[in-house]
Amino acid sequence: MKRNLTLLCAATFYIGTATAQTSDSSISLQTVEVTTGRIAMPYSQVSRSVVLMTQADIRQLPVQNLNELLAYVPGMDIRQRGPQGVQADIGIRGGSFDQTLILVNGIKMNDPQTGHHALNLMLTPGQIERIEVLKGPGTRIYGPGAFAGAINIVTRTSAAAGGAVELGYGSHGLYQAQAALHLPTGLWQQSLNLSFTGSDGYRHNTDFSMGSAFYEGQAKLKRGAVYTMAGYNRRNFGANAFYASETAVDQYEETATIFGAAGYRLDWKPTGKSDIRAYYRQHQDDYFYLRQNPGFFHNHHTTRVSGLELNNQWSNRWGQSSVGAEIRREAIVSKNLGDRSRDLFGLFLDHRWTYKRLQLGSGVYVNYISDYGWRAYPGLDAAVDMGHQWLVYGNVGQSFRLPTYTDLYYRGPSNVGNPDLQPEQAWTYELGSRWFYTNWQFSAAWFQRDASRVIEWARPENATTWQALNYVDVMYNGLEADVRWSNPAGVLQLLRMGYTGIQSDFGVAQGWESRYVIDNLRHQLTTSANIRLPFTFQLQLTSRWFERQASTGQWVFDAGLMKRYRQFEAGLQVTNLANESYREIGTVLLPGRWIRTSLRYSF
Repeated sequence: MKRNLTLLCAATFYIGTATAQTSDSSISLQTVEVTTGRIAMPYSQVSRSVVLMTQADIRQLPVQNLNELLAYVPGMDIRQRGPQGVQADIGIRGGSFDQTLILVNGIKMNDPQTGHHALNLMLTPGQIERIEVLKGPGTRIYGPGAFAGAINIVTRTSAAAGGAVELGYGSHGLYQAQAALHLPTGLWQQSLNLSFTGSDGYRHNTDFSMGSAFYEGQAKLKRGAVYTMAGYNRRNFGANAFYASETAVDQYEETATIFGAAGYRLDWKPTGKSDIRAYYRQHQDDYFYLRQNPGFFHNHHTTRVSGLELNNQWSNRWGQSSVGAEIRREAIVSKNLGDRSRDLFGLFLDHRWTYKRLQLGSGVYVNYISDYGWRAYPGLDAAVDMGHQWLVYGNVGQSFRLPTYTDLYYRGPSNVGNPDLQPEQAWTYELGSRWFYTNWQFSAAWFQRDASRVIEWARPENATTWQALNYVDVMYNGLEADVRWSNPAGVLQLLRMGYTGIQSDFGVAQGWESRYVIDNLRHQLTTSANIRLPFTFQLQLTSRWFERQASTGQWVFDAGLMKRYRQFEAGLQVTNLANESYREIGTVLLPGRWIRTSLRYSF
């Protein structure tokens, strides 16, 4: 098997070195305006480490859900508990599942109960216009939560009437159904997406059923636009070994999420623009330790988050400036964690100055939190245009992360929270470069994150109970590289290869055990290739190799075959092609080879 894996890896690498993407060349990416900052700017000018994945990139990957898609973003650490998008923890640059901020169209989606629910979204890959991944501190831009980075998912809108229907079937009784409808009415553009998926499970107590709906509408006005979003997501799943020990095979969970947002964008032509928006998110979580005996240990949590944000951006004689503010309230009603709430107020200030080929940017986020008082988090970045589409940049910034309600107040058979926890904080330093050359795009970066008061679940050796503590200081040093090559006219049509390497220096006390932080990513290599076959078939090949601090390296290979004919598109996807036994979280054995078929009709 090892020999077969080596040959398959070599083949994937070889194919990648001679391939390109079809409809979204690397040259076009330069002009895409990204919003991973208070001041929007073309991707080629961003003086931070940002990964951009467009809809064309997404269609080149053999994926059916958001979790699988994010696993192929270079440097992203997706640790799945349940397959097919059921549940996953997400980290950036060695960060934990509570240290990454998730946004949809710029609206924060994280749950104050726990980061385990950060990816409980109502989106499918087909709804996504692009994904913008900011690696490194995002507090200066987004406020709390963007400790190690942020992911902004931008959805698709259409001015033309139409839609699509997709059905799928696969191993372990997998079924999938999706429908999308675009129905413009006068000035109002609107889209509705529905999706359902389920499975009998690949082993004891891993069955699941999920459903979601997402509505989006906007109207372009003479001086801007009004917009609205609303979504619903539910998930019911067997949680074999998800949270407790590997012997806890009968856990079960049900979650439901409701989300809504509305806003107005005002253009001050030609000098600037303003954006004001309000949002609300409610998340319900029911956890049962024994599925067959729900009354034995049952946690019920309901979180409610509401917020109002204002951002102003304008050009002036000194460059580009941005001023913004936010008000946010987080509340929970919980059988285990109690009835609690906290209020947050933030003020953003940012300015970018350009002189010939030099860019300088600086900013600060000033924050008041009812539980912790006032704090300020600054950041500074610089970039030099070296000519020939080559940018060199550097930045420094401070970030923080609030304890979740689970960190603070949880009480269970083997886990105990700590109400005296303080926010985590870190300084991060980065040097990087981005280069576009004909069909090539290269990017590379070195970073260092000096994190203190990191919240970790720890215990003395031989103890049975884990407790949340501001337990460890961690120094991260890392290198990242991302390469892509495009040749739309070629038979081999896609290359993307990304590498991340992280060295971590832990200040772990002698005689203590650490549960999460010490098992962060050490090495990761991702490759993807797309091949045009006869009769307009498309073959998609991807691979992931990852090694953690406390485990050896593992390979995962996926493949897809796709055929388009007029308005129809048929697909065959195979995850874990080599049928390997592997884990992304220590207690959960993930499934072997899983085959899925799909048929899509667009109108």
